[in-house]
Amino acid sequence: MTIAPESPMNLPAPMPAEGNLRLAAAIVEAGLTYAELAEQLQVDPKTVERWVNEPGRRPYARHAHAVARVLGTTVWDLWPAMRPKELTPQAPSVVSVPPILLAAARDALSRVENLDLGTASPTAMAMHLGSLSAALRTVLDLVDVSGVAG
Repeated sequence: MTIAPESPMNLPAPMPAEGNLRLAAAIVEAGLTYAELAEQLQVDPKTVERWVNEPGRRPYARHAHAVARVLGTTVWDLWPAMRPKELTPQAPSVVSVPPILLAAARDALSRVENLDLGTASPTAMAMHLGSLSAALRTVLDLVDVSGVAG
């Protein structure tokens, strides 16, 4: 029995200094070598090495999906730049709310939270709920205008 000499393709996948660290980590976690992954994908081992080591190098979509399936992850976890724009999480927008509106909303909320429902008259409850409703409507209108609400 002869043992093949060790080559970079037969050794466990090394972590690259630059390139696709996510892909490299997923290969290591799966316990595969570049050659083993390449064999499962029916591509050249050098191709897998390029995907890992060359910054910005991405496979064709069919190969990217096959890699993700073999490694038990998603294409977007391995190549975030491949995520369609409409699926990319966006940071929420910050809406500037005038201090007077914040004070009115806090006051209305405080009055409703401190309302004793057992002793309050129907008129008092209606007034408190009306002021809270107006404050919430104003805040929501501000958010809708700014394009944050959807």
